[in-house]
Amino acid sequence: MWDAIGLDVLEERIYRLLLRDPRCSVEECARRLEASPDAVQASVDRLTELGLLESSGDRYGLRAADPRIGLGGAIRRRRAELDRLTLEADELAASFQEGLLRADPERVIEVVEGSAAAGRRVGELLAGASKEVLALDAPPYAASGTSISAEGSALARGVRCRAIYSSAVLDLPAKLDEIRQMMSLGEQSRVHANLPIKLVLVDGTTALLPLTGNEEGIRFTSVVVRHSALTDALVALFETLWREAAPLAGTPSVPTLDAVDRQILELLAVGMKDEAILRHLGISERTLRRRIASLLGRLGATGRFQAGVQAARRGWI
Repeated sequence: MWDAIGLDVLEERIYRLLLRDPRCSVEECARRLEASPDAVQASVDRLTELGLLESSGDRYGLRAADPRIGLGGAIRRRRAELDRLTLEADELAASFQEGLLRADPERVIEVVEGSAAAGRRVGELLAGASKEVLALDAPPYAASGTSISAEGSALARGVRCRAIYSSAVLDLPAKLDEIRQMMSLGEQSRVHANLPIKLVLVDGTTALLPLTGNEEGIRFTSVVVRHSALTDALVALFETLWREAAPLAGTPSVPTLDAVDRQILELLAVGMKDEAILRHLGISERTLRRRIASLLGRLGATGRFQAGVQAARRGWI
């Protein structure tokens, strides 16, 4: 179990022994544990380096540190290492994906023929969403009952859904009723006068968009685009349009923020550094980075301090 914080069996046994008997010397530890003095000394040196042993100020030289402090520090260090490893795994995954795309570019694009097939594909993408769904939506419309049901299920799972509608929907009472239904379930909705394309984008990695204008019949063609520079560009396009779009009538002007996000924005607004925020909130560095990135995206801000200022201006804090 102690290997989770990087200790081997001998180091664990020495630490436990010194917890019970602070007066035990290196030679006595070696005798009791039936280990060589050199191996015990090496383990003692490492335990000291990790902060699990400390100077005793007497002839015995060392004593075990309070486990709540020594082990707590070791656990925090290991968590930080795992967070860094997680970031590296994400970077390696991106490199892996790029390598696959260079070797086989056809992996990026999947052609979908027909409006019925496109509707089914939208439902599949929404069913697999785990973080966020982004949508650009404009007439003309094919049957939409499947996508409405799938989006409702995604919202119920806690997936964030943001949609920008063409202002033409304001002249379509039936479509407005559908939008209000989705808003009541938690969708964040805005309108824009000029949407260049229709789009469904899931978790920032997979997008579906039409290649032809008319959604009716088997001649309608759309494509699924997998994680690539193209999906990154589509995310950037959506965020630009989102900042330009106006809230749809009935959309709350102030979003729902949990207590942690609200505190983060308040601390960013006064220019507090990440290290101080971590101490103040008691959350992991990885969680803070993830929450700040999400808040920056929601505010359309390019920096932490700007995010805090914009949040204050909008009445979020």
